[in-house]
Amino acid sequence: MTEYQDRDRPEGIDEERELLAAPPRPPLRRSRFTAETLFGQPGIYPGGPPMTPAAGAEHSDAELIAALAQLEGTVGEVALHAYRAGRLLDGGELAYGTPASVGRIVGPEAGNPDARRVVNIRYRAEDPRLVLPSVVHALLWSGSDAGHAEETLLHALGAYAHAQLLARDPELGSQGTELARRQNSITITLLNSRRRGSASITLVAPDGPGTIPGGAPTMQTPDFWSVPFGPRDRDGVAMGSTVRETLAAAAGVALAAVPAAFDDDLGAWCSDAFAHLLDPGVQLASARALGLVA
Repeated sequence: MTEYQDRDRPEGIDEERELLAAPPRPPLRRSRFTAETLFGQPGIYPGGPPMTPAAGAEHSDAELIAALAQLEGTVGEVALHAYRAGRLLDGGELAYGTPASVGRIVGPEAGNPDARRVVNIRYRAEDPRLVLPSVVHALLWSGSDAGHAEETLLHALGAYAHAQLLARDPELGSQGTELARRQNSITITLLNSRRRGSASITLVAPDGPGTIPGGAPTMQTPDFWSVPFGPRDRDGVAMGSTVRETLAAAAGVALAAVPAAFDDDLGAWCSDAFAHLLDPGVQLASARALGLVA
């Protein structure tokens, strides 16, 4: 797997790590993140401007499919290849539609939950690249019975992909639309999930300085793994082959080295295996795109 690299200033690696290791600070523009409660989920920086989806020209299903190519070179690459080979979604094609759960960005189609996944028609006018983190989640998702470990891992993979996309095009983080702010809010949580004084993202960091500095106290967690994305009593199920292949490619290890089940041990494994998934240039570029670093 390849990824964007900051090749123009290799001599600045130490400076980059110093910036990344600084304690998380409130973002320069809180308006880039969720504000009010949306679909039952509180915003992480209350008091910001209202959240509304993009308006204007709507994208076609063909444009959506074309945008999937942007997952090449990201953590979503393996899932993309599996989708193109017809191994996911029962061989069906992604398209815009109405998901069964109105708040889902990508999810099972209303009235047809066992069939294809659809991208919420609410976001048809949004930049199609903004749905890609959720596409990664949807392609690898086992279904509505997914537990905490699975949901947290898949949200993390989507956030890693979003960070890589932000490094390629920082303007993706400043669009200010509802979808941009939803994706930014998960990615800031990932970028700030690290041990005190460390520049490396780690999903499990019980002593972490806090994932949304200056944000809503009820949404604050020390690390990404602590976010209640799903019920813990559903953990322990076996991991699908494409998920394991995705983790092996992201970590640069053999498939046999990847955990076989969704549980808390998986979070600890990812914390070590993904320590260098985003090189300092990519990590800093995505942090700047979100206004986390001046």
